[in-house]
Amino acid sequence: MTKEGRPNNPLYSAFAYDDAFRTMETECDDILIPFVNYIFGESYDEHAQIRRMRNEHFWEHQDHSDQKRITDAHFTITQDGISKSYHMECESQDYDGTVLVRFFEYDAQIAIADSAGVANALKVRIPHGGLLLLGDSSKVKSDVLEVIIETPEESMSYHIKVIRIGDFSIDSIFEKKLYMLIPFYIFNYKMELDDIDADADRIAALADLYKGIINRLDAEQESGRLSSKSHGVIIRLTHKVIYKIMEKYNNAREKVGDVMGGEVLDLPEIRAYNEGKAEGRAEGKAEGQAERDALEAENERLKQEIERLRAASV
Repeated sequence: MTKEGRPNNPLYSAFAYDDAFRTMETECDDILIPFVNYIFGESYDEHAQIRRMRNEHFWEHQDHSDQKRITDAHFTITQDGISKSYHMECESQDYDGTVLVRFFEYDAQIAIADSAGVANALKVRIPHGGLLLLGDSSKVKSDVLEVIIETPEESMSYHIKVIRIGDFSIDSIFEKKLYMLIPFYIFNYKMELDDIDADADRIAALADLYKGIINRLDAEQESGRLSSKSHGVIIRLTHKVIYKIMEKYNNAREKVGDVMGGEVLDLPEIRAYNEGKAEGRAEGKAEGQAERDALEAENERLKQEIERLRAASV
């Protein structure tokens, strides 16, 4: 354990939740498409073209200082000649409304970056917005949030679609192909972790749940509904999120973490890496032995040469 009490493990990340969402959005087209389809009612298929957009923007404060803001996901999808821009965020804290301020700041910067204008007009376009809530969302009473903009002429508003991890079971996640939710499913147990950590039976039940998830992910990959890359990414990120959320719960973390951790180590790309290291060590040993053999042969040759010279001088 570190001085701060965190597990001394390279898989631990203080930003595990944001990193998990951003990694899946960036690396895994086949799980991003059904996620977007579900939230925004789209019907994109494997022919859809995804273009990742710049997600770093700078917000200038009144004192003229700049603050860098990073969106969790900003991308465009094009199909049949129609392109749409999307901005999505993953909120791990309990909802308190402040995320709407961040959304507007991000959206305004995105709109400015994509703006078009002529001498007497400027046209900006707000992206489609989506928010995944992982924490307590009891203050959100509908499936949309609203940003209202007052202008001198009129009021206008735009909506941000909302989904809550608590609304989904594992069955519904797989039925709807919402694989991007799997790393965050542990949030449904967040309020119970104190009790789970003290109950061996509940720990075992949670470990069995994740064994079942792994089996279903394997089946999705084997059927072709999930790419090998996304299969590996989901398992690795699920492990990281579990490790983060259970950092105070040693009993549950060890049991459930072992389930996911063992699977991470057995992933093809991890196996290939480890096998490569083993082969490298074997090759290194062979090379080292060859060098030793050559050195011994050279020493023997020198010894014989010395003996020959001695005999000739007598």
